[in-house]
Amino acid sequence: MKKYIIPSLVLSSLFCSIVQAHEPYVAPLGYITSNTQIPVIGGYAEEALNAEHALGKISFTIIQPDNKKSEIQTSENAKTATVFDLTLKDQGTYQISAQTAYPLKYVQHNKQWKMLFDMPADQASPISERDYVIPSDFKKVPTPVEITREWSIQSFVSKEKTSPVHSITTSPIQVEFKTHPNSIYAQQPVQIIIKKSDQALKNVELLVRAQGQTDKQAQKVIVSSDGSATLNFPHSGQYLIEVSETIDTTTKPVNQYYTIISLGVLPVSTE
Repeated sequence: MKKYIIPSLVLSSLFCSIVQAHEPYVAPLGYITSNTQIPVIGGYAEEALNAEHALGKISFTIIQPDNKKSEIQTSENAKTATVFDLTLKDQGTYQISAQTAYPLKYVQHNKQWKMLFDMPADQASPISERDYVIPSDFKKVPTPVEITREWSIQSFVSKEKTSPVHSITTSPIQVEFKTHPNSIYAQQPVQIIIKKSDQALKNVELLVRAQGQTDKQAQKVIVSSDGSATLNFPHSGQYLIEVSETIDTTTKPVNQYYTIISLGVLPVSTE
């Protein structure tokens, strides 16, 4: 599973490294608080929750405890991370979400569909070490298939107490928690249901990463044919869960959707 962030040739080499490992996320400074406001941080990161590039100009939807919605527009001037203040007027849980997307080009190479990047050969590693292609890999570059990769980034913050939350319907891939996302404890199993268009999603890739972990360190979680899965968090702290449809590199690419949710896991319950 690979991701991307920034446009264009000075940026092409950076782009290729980012598409391999960076992913967007959003997370509050604290998931449970009694404060009247709290900072929320978003960004693209290779190490989970450790922002390296800002999200740019993006609109966040806030669902308040009374289910009213508001929008927060962020600045495009930030470089390392996107930060905004979330006002917490009422008690209960606030849901934070946004969508970000980027176009990608795919071509066939040795009967496999691979991403095509317009960069010179001296800026790319040997083809045996990468899973994308560049124009010099071909005598004549095939006509690419253009798709969109879209991420839905989500999180939750509760003021003084939790209140009911619902899966984000604007996200193509929905994740339903059987345990309140701000009442998750380490070493206690958590059931989730994964859906697309209100139907159980099959052929799912589900990854869990603790803060600071890379893709290669991610825990892969088995998802049943009915879209259900069990999450286990070995210790307290911040985590990212990432859900997407499995990509078949032998079939023509279509638009790709990811849902990435940040969670704050509580210490082992003694009850």
